[in-house]
Amino acid sequence: MIVTNVRIENGDGTARLTATVTWEDTRRSPVDIYFEVPSPFAGALVEEGNSFLLACVFPAVEAGEKRIAVDSYVCPRLRAGLETILRLFQQWYGTGPRGIALESASVAYRRRPVPPAAAAFLTCGIDSLATLRRNRLMFQRSHPEFIRDLICLYGINFDSDDSPVTFASAMDVLGSVAKQSDAVLIPLTTNARRELNPDLDFFRYKYHAALLGAAAHALSGRVNTTFIASSHDIPNLIPWGSHPLVDTNLSSADVRIYHDSFDLSRLEKTRLVADWDVGLQNIRVCTANWPGSNCNRCEKCLRTMLGLAALGVLERSRSFEPQFLTEVAVRSIQIFDENQETFYAELIQPLRAVGRRDLAAAVKSILATYRGETGIRGALKELDRRYLGGGLLTLKRSVGRSGTPGEPERRAQF
Repeated sequence: MIVTNVRIENGDGTARLTATVTWEDTRRSPVDIYFEVPSPFAGALVEEGNSFLLACVFPAVEAGEKRIAVDSYVCPRLRAGLETILRLFQQWYGTGPRGIALESASVAYRRRPVPPAAAAFLTCGIDSLATLRRNRLMFQRSHPEFIRDLICLYGINFDSDDSPVTFASAMDVLGSVAKQSDAVLIPLTTNARRELNPDLDFFRYKYHAALLGAAAHALSGRVNTTFIASSHDIPNLIPWGSHPLVDTNLSSADVRIYHDSFDLSRLEKTRLVADWDVGLQNIRVCTANWPGSNCNRCEKCLRTMLGLAALGVLERSRSFEPQFLTEVAVRSIQIFDENQETFYAELIQPLRAVGRRDLAAAVKSILATYRGETGIRGALKELDRRYLGGGLLTLKRSVGRSGTPGEPERRAQF
């Protein structure tokens, strides 16, 4: 893969950092990849290759490209970090090494006089709201890590309407949160995921932090520290596209990236948001509608409502319609992976504590179904526990340890 013609293009009210991507070992047509902002933020864009190396390297590996050559400056620190992540992904997902050569133009580094400026990504989900709230509780405005900019990266969510009208309407909600938090909202649009690799599993397990990092580097004329909100807490870390071992390795000499708040569980983050009215009234988690209103019926909406109910604040939030959170609705939820499992497991006792034993029982039931503790699978597990001392379970775990369930063939490429 070759990345050429890195440039900034000014349009009608917008500015784009663009590069042309040409595939070498894959029969695909060249494509222009871009990061676009409204014209008032044009000065934040930097005409360098860091963003495009981050946006392209993992799709290139996935597609079987033997190298990625960026015809522009790339920070050596970033290249070293990506080499580390590639080795980490081999350990997590693969059975053998799969290398790719990282090449860039021989251009001298020029330090840019950017004053200390921190940013975070904002979706108005629980993770990003908790990162913002925690930042405000920790830092005074004079501190260099006080978040001054909130980046809304659009073009990476395929479940919802991808139209400009939807994006524009969402800016009202996110802009309100930014204003009330003494921050500036930066809307940034990219076509990288859509054009390079739209696969959902690839995005979740290997790519989404890299795209966020690419966006941060695109804005490095304005931002030099960026917070990526964690997906999981320390006891429940799993191989994932955003991880403490991944995100920090997306940094360069000009942009430092933090994987934020992985010491907090999802319920602890929800508590941070619940105690902050700006956050409580502006939660947006629905993947089908984001960045629009919550549907109140999908798994993520119901899961978030369960957390708010466990904290006794669901009725106070205008983000959801509480009447949709019923025992029947919760029992209809299907848990598909350990990522979801960890979020539900911590809700049972808090729900009981606030008198919602019906919801606690429903959560316990869907967890038992996911864990195979019911029906024939449940009976086999009980026999294994009683008569084989858990030997079958131990064997199963040892066999599956080489990869995470869900995409063994794709991950083996790393």
